[in-house]
Amino acid sequence: MALQFILGFLTSFVAATPPGLLNLTSLKISLEKGKRKSYHFAFGVTIIIFIQTYISLIFTNYIHNKSFIGTSFQVIAVILFSLLSVYFFYKGIKEKKTQKIKKAKIKNSFTLGLLLSTLNLLAIPYYCSVGSTLKTNGWMDFTQTNILIFVLGSGIGTFALLSIYNNLASLIQKEMGLLSRNINFILGGITGIIALVTIIKLLN
Repeated sequence: MALQFILGFLTSFVAATPPGLLNLTSLKISLEKGKRKSYHFAFGVTIIIFIQTYISLIFTNYIHNKSFIGTSFQVIAVILFSLLSVYFFYKGIKEKKTQKIKKAKIKNSFTLGLLLSTLNLLAIPYYCSVGSTLKTNGWMDFTQTNILIFVLGSGIGTFALLSIYNNLASLIQKEMGLLSRNINFILGGITGIIALVTIIKLLN
């Protein structure tokens, strides 16, 4: 059970690490409205992550129970991780040193967290790809208990990352360019390796 929690925590923590809409909004709220409001935002985001992760894993498990579709889904996972790898490397090379944070019209931080996390369209494909990789490599047995523990880990991982942005807002804002470049290259390598491992698994 501890393994499922750690896997959920790490995959969500890594996914939320690159400077993007959710963590930059958390940073902005922390700087302008204080840490308390930023935590409200993080709670809203985390609730949606729970739901998105659960739906993704249930869907992945269903697909993998259909042998033909399961193999096709593994191929899709390879394609998605390969595209993510290319995206992160491209972003790391091209991204500007500073990023502007758009002003949010919604004043309630919790509601804003719910909304922006819901609009994050990459979350479900990402967790479907993660789930497929874990199942293909035998790293996770998709029982209801394991799924719920993974979901719990993923939610806490996201909240932990947003808390870091919240508490280190001033420092992160100053170092945003360097942080963004380095993280994107690291994530590009990680997603590339995952795609390669899945390809090898499929060929064997």
